[in-house]
Amino acid sequence: MTTVSKQLLLEQWQTLHNNHENYENYALIIKLVATAITLFALSISIATIVTLLLLATIWLQEGIWKTYQQRTVNAIIAIEDKLDLNEAEQTDESMKPYLIYKQFQTNRPAVKALIAEYIGNSLKPTVIYPYVPLMIVVLLF
Repeated sequence: MTTVSKQLLLEQWQTLHNNHENYENYALIIKLVATAITLFALSISIATIVTLLLLATIWLQEGIWKTYQQRTVNAIIAIEDKLDLNEAEQTDESMKPYLIYKQFQTNRPAVKALIAEYIGNSLKPTVIYPYVPLMIVVLLF
């Protein structure tokens, strides 16, 4: 691979990586919107089922957003495949950061373990929040 083509791939990798990170910021905005909608729904006494359906829809929207993020990861891995280094180049520390997504994908567990991992991650406070607490609030009021 020529130096120019490698540099273009590295630039594309960096752009996609930055986009991947921006998806996280937008996921937080989706969570804030869910919180605002819940507070609004409670303040004007919207029916509980309607509010719960709105929260479920927003939660699904975040899932769709995370799917777009995963597609960015897939594109990054394709670039990393092109940047895959031969044995001599693997000692070059400047190239190792550009293989992080591929290394992550290589270490991904089998289906059952992956499902268990998804469930475990879904129960983490950073994912449950704000959906389950908001749903509880809606049910209580």
